Amino acid sequence: MYSNQLKTIGGDVDVSADSTTVYTGRCFLYGYVVNTVLSAHALPLKDGTTTKFTIPASAAVGAYVSIPGLTFNTSLVADPNDAATGNVTLFYATE
Repeated sequence: MYSNQLKTIGGDVDVSADSTTVYTGRCFLYGYVVNTVLSAHALPLKDGTTTKFTIPASAAVGAYVSIPGLTFNTSLVADPNDAATGNVTLFYATE
């Protein structure tokens, strides 16, 4: 593999955890799938402390959303409400 090729990775996120750093460094978000129904709380995805994308509250199991390579420059952090529940897999690529 050449160093300029992207590596695509799926990161499982347990939404009941207060905050999960999925990846530290520059990466590109390509989509997500809901594995366990989300509670009535949205799931913000942050680049450091800045919200770049939000997965809507009450997203249904099996929901898949494709995202066209949203750039996270410093980190990809899932930062739900403390009372949130559910599980998602984030699809992202690193450099």
